[in-house]
Amino acid sequence: CHQYARGDKVSSIVAELMGRATGCAKGKGGSMHMYMAKNNFFGGNGIVGAQQPLGAGLGFAHKYKGDGGVAFALYGDGAANQGQLFEAMNMAALWKLPVVFVCENNQYGMGTAR
Repeated sequence: CHQYARGDKVSSIVAELMGRATGCAKGKGGSMHMYMAKNNFFGGNGIVGAQQPLGAGLGFAHKYKGDGGVAFALYGDGAANQGQLFEAMNMAALWKLPVVFVCENNQYGMGTAR
């Protein structure tokens, strides 16, 4: 969904899911590692909650470059209890980084009661 919204073609996304070299990550990332740097999309991560520190790092890069950009770090509700989320948010706040943390309540937190 996000990969498509950032401008990738359906054929490239499906090729990635099928492990084809014509995929957005050359068929090596699968569903967890969509990537499109030219459209500033740095994709998902196979580790739950690991994209928040990446988002903070991208925010740091925007601040360092002074380009006026803002990073958006999206995570599911199942990642909301990960320590790295709080660490990334704390660093972003202390350093006044241009990053927005967005929690998607997809109700898919594995191992959590409903």
